[in-house]
Amino acid sequence: MKIWNSHIIMEKGTEWKDLADIWEDVLRLFFQHSRQFSDEPEVIDVIIEENLVDLKHNRKPEGFNREGKMRIVVPLTNRCEFYIYRGVYSDEIRVVTEKISSFLARNGIRHRVEWNDMLLYEMKKRRR
Repeated sequence: MKIWNSHIIMEKGTEWKDLADIWEDVLRLFFQHSRQFSDEPEVIDVIIEENLVDLKHNRKPEGFNREGKMRIVVPLTNRCEFYIYRGVYSDEIRVVTEKISSFLARNGIRHRVEWNDMLLYEMKKRRR
């Protein structure tokens, strides 16, 4: 299967503040396995700090939705969820998602993963 994005959805009842203690590690896994900013650790530290401020106040974090090879997009919904997205089909999405999903499971965060269900993906598919 060609993978364009993954969608990680936390179990109903999970709040953003429940991820505050592990979100830094989730982001570091994401940056490590997507090989982004490896030569600029201070950039990663700033992104992490911005996210943690929101989580500690039980607010939806920014994720990482800036110019880059891959992004973590936190949609505007009431659920605790996020997408890992790349603008092209890529096996890297699967690898990064599996690493993050395993980490979440080891830390007691119940969730499920869905593939290629981002609205933008559906719009691109219709244009073909």
